[in-house]
Parts: sequence; C-alpha cells; structure tokens
Amino acid sequence: MTDVQVLQIAQCVIATIATICMVGLGFLYRPGRATTLWSLTFILAMATSYTDVVATILGSDTLRRAALGLLLCAPGLIWAGLRAYRGARAHSWIALLAGIAGAIALATLSDTAYPWGVRAAYAVSAVFAALTTLELVRRPERGGGTSFPLSLFSLLFVAVGITTASAGALTTYETDLASLRLVNGFGMLAYITCALVTLLFLARGGAVDASRGVFPEVAAERLRRAQAAGERSWALLYVRVDDAADLRAVRGDAGYAAVLAAVHDDICEAFPTEADIGRVALDAYAVLVAQPPTVLRERVRTLLRTIAAPEPTQDVSVSASVGWAGVAEHGYALDDLLAAARTSASAAAGAGGDRWERAVGRTAGD
Repeated sequence: MTDVQVLQIAQCVIATIATICMVGLGFLYRPGRATTLWSLTFILAMATSYTDVVATILGSDTLRRAALGLLLCAPGLIWAGLRAYRGARAHSWIALLAGIAGAIALATLSDTAYPWGVRAAYAVSAVFAALTTLELVRRPERGGGTSFPLSLFSLLFVAVGITTASAGALTTYETDLASLRLVNGFGMLAYITCALVTLLFLARGGAVDASRGVFPEVAAERLRRAQAAGERSWALLYVRVDDAADLRAVRGDAGYAAVLAAVHDDICEAFPTEADIGRVALDAYAVLVAQPPTVLRERVRTLLRTIAAPEPTQDVSVSASVGWAGVAEHGYALDDLLAAARTSASAAAGAGGDRWERAVGRTAGD
C-alpha cells in the first residue's frame, strides 16, 4: 500500500467520524442555519474523500480534480456558518458558487493550465479562511480558547494560499502537482480536526445560554419580523458583570460560575417570559425585549438592585453594568444593536459600575 493510499484512507476515516459527530452531536442537538452549513461542510469533506479514492481506482484525473475544486469551498461554508451563528446573513451561495466553479474549472483545464487553476482555487479558499479568522476573532468571548485551533489553521491556510499563488513560477509542473496533492492531503486532515473542535463547541451552545437556544439566530429572526411589522419598541440590553476578573480571582472558578448562574436567574426574573436571553460573552448576557421605555427602565433598575443585593455568606459584592440600545435609534441589525449596547455597558462600567446607560448619549444610573 502506497503512502498516497494510506493518506486517502486516513482522510476517509477522519472525515466520516467528523461528519457523524457534527451531524449527530451538533445539528441534531440544535438544528439551525449555522449547524446545517457546518454539517454540510463535513459531508462535503467526506464525499470528496471517497470520490478521491474512487478516482484513484479508476485512474480518472478529471474526477479527482473536480473533487479537489469542490473541497476548496469548505472554508467558505464554515465562514457562512459563523455568520449565521451570530445572526448575520450567511451568504452561503458565495461558497457554493465558488466550489462549483472550482470543480468545473479544475476538471476542464488543460494539463498546462491546471497548476495555475489550483493556485487560483487555493487563493479563493484562503480568502474564505481569512474571513473565517475574522469571524472567530470578533466573537467577544473568543470561544474560551476553543476557537484557537480553527483560527490558527485558517491563518496557516492563508499562508499556504499566498505561497501557492506566488511561488508557482519557481517550481516545475511535476513537482508542483505532487506538492499540492501532499499539502492538500495533510492539510485536509488538520483542517477537519481543528474545525470539528471549534464548530462542535459552538454547535453545542458554547457560551450561549442553552436554555434559550442559539441567541443570535433567534434574536436576528425576531428583529427581522419586528422590522417587517414596523415595531419600534424593541430594545437590546447588554448585562455585564462588573470586575469579572477580580471576582473570579477571589471566588474561584466554581464561585464565579455560581455568580453567573445567579445573574442569569435574576435576568430571567426581571424580564417577561417572551424576552430572548442569551449569554454572549464569558461575563455578559444579552436581552432582547419589546416594552415601553418607562417600563423597561424600571425593570433594569430592579435587576441592578437584585444583582447588587448583599449576600450574608459572601464578603465580595457583585454588581453589573447594563447597556441599552433601541431599534428606533440603531436599527434592526443585531450586530449594530449588540455593538451599541456593549459600548454603553463598557461606559457604564467605566463610570463606576452598578448602573445603566442608554446608547443615545444619555447616561442614567442609580
């Protein structure tokens, strides 16, 4: 058995296991646009792995090239899933179009033009990998470290894409094809493993409150419906625990987790059952609710008093800062509302904490 055959078998085994894990533990656990796209990514990796084996058995370079072109859209599907996860438009059609175009191009190019087609396909895939890295970096909680594997490999993918695109003139045709196939084989194994670690963590809920579903998807859909109906009473609140690092250092991981659980319970008590609540950072929750400003103001004040109520058994007080962003001032885009509310919460924390600030340039706090 040759090294290429061993590599192909390893690709098939790992891709199959990863697909089973993502579909069974991710998609079936929490169906949604994001988990659908991520499951499709692993299904695509598995299908192209088996196709590569069949192409080798049949001696069909055309089939193998088409499989490679289709596989290189996988970073695009991951990027689209990350966008869907945070409530933005997925734009998955871009990745699918790139994959189909890559498969057709690589399958029909002449032997002379094929290496340049591969370089172009890798360059496009590297762009998706760079966008994936940006999506991971912009997440407030950075995934608690679980985003690191996919972020690191995406950056390596970008480096390979740049190198492949720029160094083609310096290598011979035969050496170039052999190198590209070797890089693609080992790179696929690493990419599947790294992607599974990060995406399965997100699919299982990650830092998002599992009791309310995937908050970004639910909130974005509710905002879209509110915009269509012209409802302008919706607001997003960003509830952030003050001095989280110091609190964690004093109370330890278990004590800090208990504090966050208590804050979550306080938020659920303070707001009506129709409010959408999600954990959007290691030390913060978001609340999407539709109520008049006067009513919402009283609820926020009640929440802050409840969180800051002294505990007889604890000698370290807990408080929170709240940022408030309304759709009337900031529109219906979830990203814009989160950014405005997060900025206001940071300003409230900087002013001493245990207060709230509305994202219209006016501070109010008790």
